[in-house]
Amino acid sequence: MGVPIKNGIWWPWNGFGFPRPNRRKNAEPAHFLHACFLCKRRLVPGRDIYMYRGDSAFCSIECRHQQIILDERKEKHYVIVMKIESVPSNQHPNTSNHGSHSETVAAT
Repeated sequence: MGVPIKNGIWWPWNGFGFPRPNRRKNAEPAHFLHACFLCKRRLVPGRDIYMYRGDSAFCSIECRHQQIILDERKEKHYVIVMKIESVPSNQHPNTSNHGSHSETVAAT
């Protein structure tokens, strides 16, 4: 759809009163659409691409789901580490309060 400007030249028009930007027909896809984020398989134009967190593209629902599981594990681990680091060192469950003596045990 367009409107004539002059001498038979048409300007692309979006129907809202503003000119539509000219798009290249063979525009290069964004860099993250070249390969699956998880398995690195090449993503084929015209086939379904499964997106996650904005700019992570996947070749299948399975790859996307595996990445979600990996991210959830990382987030849970991070929360646990942050909780452990926020506890004062003398209150850690693995710390004993039996004085400052240390022993070395060797296995034979």
